[in-house]
Amino acid sequence: MRIFIVINPGLEDLASEEIKEKCPLAEFETVKGGILAEVDHQWIFNAHKLLKIPTRILLRITEFKVRDFPKLLNKLSALKWNEFLSHPEPEFEISASKSRLLHTGRIEEIARLAVSLHLEKQPLSLDWQKKNYSPQTFYIRLNDDLLTLSVDLSGEALYKRGLGIIKGEAPLRETIASALIFDIFQGIKQEITLFDPMCGSGTFLYEAQDFYLAGKRTFSFSENPLFKGKHYPVPKLDKKLPIKEMIGHEINEALVAKLNFPFIKTHDSLLADYQINSPSIIICNPPYGERIKIQGKRGHFLKDTLEHLFTLKPSRLGWLVPTDMEEIFKAPASYRLLGKRRFRNGGLAVSFMTWEKITE
Repeated sequence: MRIFIVINPGLEDLASEEIKEKCPLAEFETVKGGILAEVDHQWIFNAHKLLKIPTRILLRITEFKVRDFPKLLNKLSALKWNEFLSHPEPEFEISASKSRLLHTGRIEEIARLAVSLHLEKQPLSLDWQKKNYSPQTFYIRLNDDLLTLSVDLSGEALYKRGLGIIKGEAPLRETIASALIFDIFQGIKQEITLFDPMCGSGTFLYEAQDFYLAGKRTFSFSENPLFKGKHYPVPKLDKKLPIKEMIGHEINEALVAKLNFPFIKTHDSLLADYQINSPSIIICNPPYGERIKIQGKRGHFLKDTLEHLFTLKPSRLGWLVPTDMEEIFKAPASYRLLGKRRFRNGGLAVSFMTWEKITE
């Protein structure tokens, strides 16, 4: 089966490394916004359970050139829809660019007609009613008159871990948090203290804790006819991140009380009355003054915050801030810039800057 793994643009290299480590493949192709690969059923099951960075996984059904609506109807009607359709009324996500067929509403009408015509001849079993299946989502992409049809295997986006954790005011997506945790731990061998001084609902800490653990939620592929009757052992990885201790500080006392987790404490991290054990990694997604209010101008607030965090002398420090501000942040002479990556978080262009302490 040919799949496309959807990745937040800018994090593709980290997703590739995660695949190599957790769900190895003989070969795959990394492109902007995702990864293409040929896999089997077991790999799809393992990937959904173990991979933390992808947004969703799509199964590629067909590709063909099309320049008019009659041909589109003929091509889609010829598909054996009931081989991968679990619900008679699927959802469609459609995009079109640089093609003769640009009317996405008309494309959807034809796709629905094709499904209806096929099911008149070969109806689905009644499993979808008996087991209350949800409608699947099919993705139709038209670019340069090449149509690609895919079906979503994940269901809800993979950053929805199914854990029901309380969210703060400006939560970081779990997939992004996992990617940045994976990034900052590259090359770390000794056990460290992981400290998030403005942790909100603790997304960085939870993702670090669970990075090598199998997820527990269910996925759309389990209702797909291609997987019907197939059962797989839950994969286990005999590995964890080298974390000795986790500490989270959050100034919102009400949020901390709701979370009720021992490693998250109510504390203002800008106060100078605490120390963290060495060696340590600090990772921080500070407020920018947009959804969460800050005192004074955001540039002064963020510079002062970063300067204070460096006084704690971490082995590494990861700093997630708006890209248009990255040039104002400087590290002490005892640190070197280890890396900088740019991507979008909730529509905002951001940069993740990582500094490492220089050892003599």
